[in-house]
Amino acid sequence: MAKKWIVIMLVACIGLGGGLVYIRQESDSQAPEIKCTDQAENEYDPSMSDTDLLKGMMATDDKDGDVTSSLTVESVYEVDDSNVVVTYVAKDSANNIAKFKRDMQVNPDEMKKNTNSQKTSDNEDGTAQAEPTSVPVEDVETGEAPSDAQTQTEEENLTPTPELTPAASDEAAAAAKQQESAADAMPAQNPKVYLTDYYVKVPVGTSLNLLSYVKEIKDDKDDTYELWRRVQINGEVNTAAAGTYTCTFCVVDTDGNASNNAELTVVVE
Repeated sequence: MAKKWIVIMLVACIGLGGGLVYIRQESDSQAPEIKCTDQAENEYDPSMSDTDLLKGMMATDDKDGDVTSSLTVESVYEVDDSNVVVTYVAKDSANNIAKFKRDMQVNPDEMKKNTNSQKTSDNEDGTAQAEPTSVPVEDVETGEAPSDAQTQTEEENLTPTPELTPAASDEAAAAAKQQESAADAMPAQNPKVYLTDYYVKVPVGTSLNLLSYVKEIKDDKDDTYELWRRVQINGEVNTAAAGTYTCTFCVVDTDGNASNNAELTVVVE
């Protein structure tokens, strides 16, 4: 009788072990692969939309197959006058996120044309007057040429980041209070997403990394690394065109619990 129970226990253990192996094999923890095809544009133009930048890009997953429809442009970072880095993001049905950075050449003439066009538009609208930009060859008092650090500081001061007006600051504070209260009110088992800012203003042409606005993600079970892999951003910001944009950040944990929807309002001007 004892031997019979031993055999039954062994069979049960083998069955459980096989089940765990099967579950592990079937679980999806592999992020998609993003590729750049021959149809992709090789030269960047400031007037390009996200649709233009996504042309010729594709994403495939080992389980879901073609997930190109999930591809989005996260940011466009201007390295210098002749190069930009475009960051693409894709995800599969298991919320595994992949990122792909691509270097693109810039036509200096087109970049200059876009800048001049923006300045002309500002002057015609009367909303912004471009200050004359000149770098003195020699310092009047000392007779010495200005240092590179001084020149860089002067150039940076010509394009300050827009500051929030008192009314906008009050709006930003109210938005932060309201949304963080909504996050705090989520059930204990649900993730909670908090942002560094909920209302910001940026100049036209600024490169944004939307993920950098995520300050903290909390969950009762999942660790921070797993939660950051599951961040979903809905909406986009076209920093080449002035306007007000809204992006929503959310997370679904490994148990399928959804977080609050943290909204970031970006005013491009």
